Amino acid sequence: MDYLLHNLSNRNNVSEPANLYEIDLVKQWLNILPGTKINTINSGNIIIINAGKRNKHEGPDIQDAILIINDKVLNGPVECHICTSDWYKHKHHQNPAYQPVILHVVRKLNDGIITPTIPTVLLKFVINYSNECSLNNIYEGSHLINTILHYSYNRWLDKINIYNGYHSNQKQLNKLLIINSFRILGAGGNKVQFVKLANSIDYEKFRYLNLEESEKYLWETGLQLQINWVKRGIRPVQQPKNRMKLAVELIHYFSNLDVNKRPSFTKESILGATDFPIVMGIGIQTELLGNVIIPFYAARALYLNKIEDYQNYYEIWNCLKLPNVYRKFAKRFGTIIQSSQLKSFSILQGLIAIDNNWCHKKLCHICPLKKKNYVVS
Repeated sequence: MDYLLHNLSNRNNVSEPANLYEIDLVKQWLNILPGTKINTINSGNIIIINAGKRNKHEGPDIQDAILIINDKVLNGPVECHICTSDWYKHKHHQNPAYQPVILHVVRKLNDGIITPTIPTVLLKFVINYSNECSLNNIYEGSHLINTILHYSYNRWLDKINIYNGYHSNQKQLNKLLIINSFRILGAGGNKVQFVKLANSIDYEKFRYLNLEESEKYLWETGLQLQINWVKRGIRPVQQPKNRMKLAVELIHYFSNLDVNKRPSFTKESILGATDFPIVMGIGIQTELLGNVIIPFYAARALYLNKIEDYQNYYEIWNCLKLPNVYRKFAKRFGTIIQSSQLKSFSILQGLIAIDNNWCHKKLCHICPLKKKNYVVS
């Protein structure tokens, strides 16, 4: 039985900079609204469709910007510098990672010094931005949590719908589980790289390799694919090299998974599941259970029309607890949400949805967590 669960939801202040920091220039650029037209110093006007997102790892400062330059829509990275000549001082002209850059954003021009020929924008002022959450005028008690759980449920539905249409082909289903688990392994900067690796594995060949051979095979496959692993800004435990043994174990686990066998974990023993016998930290195990395994079994229950099982998996999902609070959300929501609640996986999913959709300077006043905007009574 195919299924598809529907999601339930549905100019600038400027000031002179006191100091010149590149990170301020990056933030200024990211705060420019879509549709803004800006003059370049060498390529006419550009129109911003999407300013992109900040890159915390190796390579250009901003990724996935969408701009109209010379009447052409371009999608690519943006690099920010205090001075135009910094492009050469930082040796970007010798680094292949910077060849796709579609725009150079600078604070100052260097007279008489050679500058890159790519389109360049001069931003003279700093936007008066603020990333601090201004959650005031809110309800106390259950109304706040109910609103968060409303958005959390939408995330739950999204995770279930991933498997729609795959249940009749066990090999494809097992591969999809591996791909989704590899996204968890790549959290922090290597998601795309791990997914690329998962899509390129010869799983028939892999099943005959021992642990050492399997790890070697994954590394060699990565080299053949010319995967550029992100290392800067990645915690040691999350470094690709330290994830490969776990990657091997997950491949064997999901490749041999009997999707029709009922799992043994319950609300009382979700972190000690006997049919999930892989040694790993509690944090990543919780992420795998919450993002991949429990949603999969719930999706399978829907496919088999076992509604009671589906409801049971959702209850288990809501019982998941992370060992630590995410620093980002503790800083933003710690004054209105208890620390124990911030460790709840389901509440975290709701906060992720709210952060993705509403935590922006221009949307702060319509945040659903504010009293006048509550969507759940």
